[in-house]
Amino acid sequence: MRSLSLLLALALGTACASGGDELVASEGFGLEGRVATLAFTADYQTLVDGALVAGGIANVDYDAARLTNCRGDLNGGPAWSINAHYRINGGDVHTLHVAGHAPAPDQIDLPIELTEAGQLELWFENNSAFGCQAWDSAFGANYRFTIEAAPTSGGEPVVRFPASGGMELVGEPRQAGQLRVEYDVSRLTNCRDTRYGQPAWSILAYYRFESGRIGYVSVSNGSGTIDLVEGGEVQIWFENQGYSGCRAWDSLGGANYRVVVDADPRAPGWIGNGASVINRMTCDGPCDQHRVALSEGFTHGTYARQRAAIRAIYFDVWKAGVTDRDNPNLWQDLDVQVHFRASPSAPFQSRYVSFFRRVGNDARYELPMSVIDPLAGSYRRDPSQCPVDTDLLVSGDPSNAYVAARVEYYFTVNGVPYRNGDRGNFLGTFEEYRDLFAVCLD
Repeated sequence: MRSLSLLLALALGTACASGGDELVASEGFGLEGRVATLAFTADYQTLVDGALVAGGIANVDYDAARLTNCRGDLNGGPAWSINAHYRINGGDVHTLHVAGHAPAPDQIDLPIELTEAGQLELWFENNSAFGCQAWDSAFGANYRFTIEAAPTSGGEPVVRFPASGGMELVGEPRQAGQLRVEYDVSRLTNCRDTRYGQPAWSILAYYRFESGRIGYVSVSNGSGTIDLVEGGEVQIWFENQGYSGCRAWDSLGGANYRVVVDADPRAPGWIGNGASVINRMTCDGPCDQHRVALSEGFTHGTYARQRAAIRAIYFDVWKAGVTDRDNPNLWQDLDVQVHFRASPSAPFQSRYVSFFRRVGNDARYELPMSVIDPLAGSYRRDPSQCPVDTDLLVSGDPSNAYVAARVEYYFTVNGVPYRNGDRGNFLGTFEEYRDLFAVCLD
């Protein structure tokens, strides 16, 4: 077992691999060079170990002795918690548990996903079941860190927007690759707000493919990267936003800048509609009303192992002339794989995903959850039977009944990735009875 986390949580309450799933390989799709730990020590120091790089992760190591205002026990466990709130480039605020009571094992030790380059803000809240609330926020200014842009590979195409104006394209953008956007922020200086003596503005690069798919990346620090999931023309334009509500645009007078992406003849036209199903009921397979979007995650617990008739992940693929007919060569035309791991420090493993059935003009694929379940198997009698490359999360609920593992995964179709949008890879949690893993927890 690569690492083991014995964690506190739930102090206030309780809490068949299918045939033909041939192992493909153990791939090095890890985060080497893109993992950092942000340590907030008891003596009020802030330390950074590792590199904060776009596309990577940051783990938060917070010493609860920094913030002791709100304490107290209830039902034999802590009735207080400390949460980290964070945002990147002034965007949406997200929350992570860092100390005290946590509602469930799958909310413990979550990393921050560094979705884009720019500025990361962090602040901490201590609260209790008795109404107490306290803060650790650098006196309201928040703790701030710079996320560096991912390094450019030698063959990666770059589109530059220099201070002098216009657009310069270097390299040949190709579908299923990436396009680096380098933007001189001195082009667009209308909105330069400050707050607490810190910059309170951002510049976003928006992009739109011919299908109408729209996204954006931050270029506040001068660069960002677009995943070229489609071929054809992609439009790019920029928006400068300020904290006060100021907005300004760089869009070639509303016509937008345009880059032609060479289409990959093997790439699918669309991948999506991902859902998980864990239920006893069946409807010639999974029932539509039981589908849960993959973006919401899933928890595969003892109910799923013992009683659920359906416990699988589904997603749809469309490619003109390939999926819109009964195609006996579908398995040759579309190479569909899942890539997964149960520890951020472990390499991804890969397996093929099987075709399930046609849905309209789409091909629906099915991945039994047992394929990526790191806790599957029989009773562990000695440490050699413990799961490898798996971080175990152990709840601190009164019954001490469960152990959990969080799995990170994504799919590829002919090399084109299907992930959880700008939130990175999909996540799922597997639970099992703790006593089955007693030899693994010593």
